[in-house]
Amino acid sequence: MSSKQCLAAILIVILVFAVACKSKEVESTSDTKTQEEIIEPAEVYPDIPKIKNPLTGMDMDLEFENQRPLAVMIENEYNARPQSGLQKAGVVYEVLAEGGITRFLAIFIGETLDEIGPVRSGRPYFLDYAMEYDSVYVHYGASPQCYIDLKQLKIDAIDGIYDSVTFWRDKSRKAPHNAYTSTEKILNSMEKRGFRKDTQLTYWNFNDEESFSGDTVLEDFQLDYFSNYTVRYIYDRDKKSYERFINGKPHTDKNTGESIFVKNIIITFASTKVIDEVGRLSIKTTDSGNGYYISNGYCTSIKWQKDSRNGQTKYFLQDGSRLDINPGNTWIQVLPQWGKFRYD
Repeated sequence: MSSKQCLAAILIVILVFAVACKSKEVESTSDTKTQEEIIEPAEVYPDIPKIKNPLTGMDMDLEFENQRPLAVMIENEYNARPQSGLQKAGVVYEVLAEGGITRFLAIFIGETLDEIGPVRSGRPYFLDYAMEYDSVYVHYGASPQCYIDLKQLKIDAIDGIYDSVTFWRDKSRKAPHNAYTSTEKILNSMEKRGFRKDTQLTYWNFNDEESFSGDTVLEDFQLDYFSNYTVRYIYDRDKKSYERFINGKPHTDKNTGESIFVKNIIITFASTKVIDEVGRLSIKTTDSGNGYYISNGYCTSIKWQKDSRNGQTKYFLQDGSRLDINPGNTWIQVLPQWGKFRYD
């Protein structure tokens, strides 16, 4: 084969290879276009309008605007733990009941919860806190004086003793530590009983941006309610909230198993005394005194004042200015006069 023939052969091979590559490229491009054509666009969901939750200062769905709060009595005896729903409450009061153990009043707005409890009986001083929120009071039984007050004060209430629809018993636990309810059942009962659904009250003044509360660092402290009952809070810098402990163990949620975290903690002291052989208590709620506000790893001294049973408690800084709190949940620790606030 001559040199010209060799050169021609080489050119033919190169030309064939180039055409093949071009064909492959066109085929690949065609495949890509085909793939692009069959990809369906992601479905776009409209944003649900939001407003600020008056209990937490956080976003909640617009459908809950002006919703009347639900105030639920939740037990804290050993056999009642862990409880359901406390982490979702906007505000929780922890106050002594009989036997040196506390009980919770959990205030809910803007939450849908399938399980809240265990629900337990009411006491007169818990009514005083529930009325601050114009709430519907949810309980399972009550002390004799509490029943008298419920009637005289004309409080909208749902009582499990006389209601087998709003509550159920969890068979995995022993009575009386197994009565539960849900937000859906409470709202349905409110509807059937003709309870007012809305309220125009405001509750807290929130900081526009998170701030440190005072100049005293406080990341670990303990509250002694009684000799056999203590609460501890330890600050989590990542969550910017305090983890709760009861008698040295994490306070967890029954359904999730996760620890309860609290953004704002208010500590007050109330005059407390035993009034009968059963050990029931009288706690003076309409009063004034000193206390503490704790948030974001810091603590400051405050003053508080409640002028009437149904009046809202007002909280002030030591200079007399209004207390503004950080957005998030709030736990109000009402200790007896002998209670201790321990910290390093």
